[in-house]
Amino acid sequence: MERTTGAEEAAGGEAPAAACTPTSDTTSTTRDESTGVSMPHTRVLSIQSHVVSGYVGNKVAVFPLQLAGIEVDVINTVQFSNHTGYERGFEGERLEGEVLQRILDGMTRNNLFRDTTHLLTGYIGTENVLRCIPRVLTEARDRGRPLFYVCDPVMGDNGKMYVPAAVVDVYKNDIIPLADLVTPNQFEAELLTDMKITNEQDAICACDRLH
Repeated sequence: MERTTGAEEAAGGEAPAAACTPTSDTTSTTRDESTGVSMPHTRVLSIQSHVVSGYVGNKVAVFPLQLAGIEVDVINTVQFSNHTGYERGFEGERLEGEVLQRILDGMTRNNLFRDTTHLLTGYIGTENVLRCIPRVLTEARDRGRPLFYVCDPVMGDNGKMYVPAAVVDVYKNDIIPLADLVTPNQFEAELLTDMKITNEQDAICACDRLH
């Protein structure tokens, strides 16, 4: 249900046009009321999966960030019944690249990237959606402020792929070079570096390759 603001009530239920136009956020800090500590303003755009049952992707990321006083804008890459590792499968829908492009068009038109400070990406199950991520970075960074990009390249685990093979190459060539922080698991690190990780030294070498 949509709530009616005081301005809308005064106008007979319709808000004045000016009320629909966002203004630039000039606040550089956010005060944590529980501690009294002022923190730098942080606004995260989180592009990840969503499941009805379970805790993965945006289902597990958004609430803790909000508890920490961080503003979170959410784009769900899938709407699934459960995560894809279930023995009996899953049901649901995936976001398509064309739809994401339209969402980004709306965000750009309404200046909604104006105070985004971080981009967080997780499970992106299709190549066409993954190829939209550089545009997100461009739109946000065109404001002239730095944007910190945290990339969790969710592709699989324990030798099992969750995504089409073409997604791996997009991560390697187009996405990982743009990221400030990458958080693959062992299997994903092996896919991204084309090497087997069997011990600590291998893990160090994989990190070097990723950087």
